[in-house]
Amino acid sequence: MIYADAPWRFESYSRETGLDRAADNHYPTMTTAEIAALQVPAARDAACFLWGTVPMIEDAHSVLAAWGFEYRSKQYWFKDHDGTGYWFRNRVEELLIGTRGDVPAPAPGEQFPQVIEAPVGRHSEKPPIFREMIERMFPSLPKLEMFARGGPVAGWERWGNEVEGTA
Repeated sequence: MIYADAPWRFESYSRETGLDRAADNHYPTMTTAEIAALQVPAARDAACFLWGTVPMIEDAHSVLAAWGFEYRSKQYWFKDHDGTGYWFRNRVEELLIGTRGDVPAPAPGEQFPQVIEAPVGRHSEKPPIFREMIERMFPSLPKLEMFARGGPVAGWERWGNEVEGTA
């Protein structure tokens, strides 16, 4: 299973006032083409959980397809306060779910809610509840977190330039 929080590069609304909140100030970003070109080490039968920001959601769909996954559904992280945005102050991020091969959906009644409320942490940090959800959905399958941050997490291979140590 793949869990990825890609370092999307997109232009801030204003180069005079918006660059302090730009992702480039917090970590190296990549273009959509660079992200899509990555060789994702996933099994023939696999699921991919890919984060997409509101302005980059179409790009997230194209990356999911480029990595060989067919879009199935999405989940929303409802944050505890408004963030930045172009048209609206964003309060959600979308977690796309795609599959390839033979990956069954959860049994009826076993699905997780489509909207999960959780507080915001450091810039772009995702709440642990989403990784825990994947662990519960696929307890015995290998898991890779792409663009991971922080220290080791038991049961996960972690890849990224901000990973500290190994599990």
